[in-house]
Amino acid sequence: MSITAFGIDLGTTNTVVVKSTSDGALDALPLGDGEDARRTHPSVIAFEPTYDRGRMELAMETGAKAISLAAAYPEDFRYVQSFKSHVASAAFAGTTIFGKRFDLAGIFGCFLRRSGIADAINAVDGPKRIVVGRPVVFYGDKPDEDLALSRYRDGFKAAGIEDFDFVLEPIGGAFSFFQTVRSNVTVLIADFGGGTSDFVVVRFRLTGSRVKTEVLSHAGIGIAGDTFDARIIENALVRHFGADSHYRENGKRLPVPRSYYSALARWHQMTLLRAPKFLRELEIIQRASEAPEQIARLIYAIDHNQGLAISRAVSGAKAELSDRDSADLTLDLGELQVRETITRTDFESWIADDVARIAERVDETLIRSGLSDGAIDKVFLTGGTSFVPAINALFTDRFGTDKVSAGERFSSVAEGLALVGHEDDIAYWATA
Repeated sequence: MSITAFGIDLGTTNTVVVKSTSDGALDALPLGDGEDARRTHPSVIAFEPTYDRGRMELAMETGAKAISLAAAYPEDFRYVQSFKSHVASAAFAGTTIFGKRFDLAGIFGCFLRRSGIADAINAVDGPKRIVVGRPVVFYGDKPDEDLALSRYRDGFKAAGIEDFDFVLEPIGGAFSFFQTVRSNVTVLIADFGGGTSDFVVVRFRLTGSRVKTEVLSHAGIGIAGDTFDARIIENALVRHFGADSHYRENGKRLPVPRSYYSALARWHQMTLLRAPKFLRELEIIQRASEAPEQIARLIYAIDHNQGLAISRAVSGAKAELSDRDSADLTLDLGELQVRETITRTDFESWIADDVARIAERVDETLIRSGLSDGAIDKVFLTGGTSFVPAINALFTDRFGTDKVSAGERFSSVAEGLALVGHEDDIAYWATA
């Protein structure tokens, strides 16, 4: 039977959707409108209140258009990014956007509809199969997997998509890789995104024209690109916002609570600081502060929705450090002008503990597979964070440069998920 399969890699940072037909053709779909359409579509939403005859409605944009609008008019839009990072957190029940309450499934549904994903799928007639990627381990200190999958289902249902299968994201990477070799191979797939880093060992064996595929092990951790961004903020930016300052309360000299800066450093938590409760607390601290101008900068950044400006500056510097030995972190927030030179050596020292924890998960994946390093024929890296030199070195130092390769790092997972959609036994690959 001829079917059309869709692979959806809904990432913390970017989303890619690939359509695959039974003849093996793959097509990454442009998402968004007109000249703003991208095959790699940023996983962001910008909400704007509009009024018709005195009634308020919310208009929304996603992807590159959302970024450009929110950057140009930060106080007119509510900008939401890294919303996938909340999916496994029971502590996040929802958020209020210009007076309208959204739960996480509602935000997912808005993104799937406005980005054009739902329309692209529903426009295809005839048999179709939808494969949605999910991380091996969801982001968070105590991730609730059942809650996360329930929120995914509700979000897709809100967009009119009810029949789909979950498959581990690195499995998609494995299928994509196999198309390039078509030989007997045991491969370690390492998928590095914004929120999670996931690993899987897969063995492919050719028997005539058929391929036997066996998943030997998998593991994951909620440390990836967003964590690396947070390390830059913690080490290069927060001191400009009063992180090292003190204030007086009841005759005591107290440090400003680090919780404000932890939230500032994590994209999915930053908007929580805009709650009136936190702003009132900061105003009280400012009045009693030894560095009131620094706390004023923090209040300004939160109250004037400057999270996107901070995000772009930090992400840009991180990307530059993948190609150069140093990068300038430049931030313009009106009265606050920040220009910090970050060396790659500094950056790698800030993320060293995170990279070590990622390495432990690679160890765990190999141990679970029952294989030695030498039994791994190839290592395939995918995802934007795999560009970070310290991550690349983690694998080239261990397995050798000749064994390590990378495909199209942003679309490999979605391509592979679409290919999984043509498998006869989809239940073998589906996880929930």
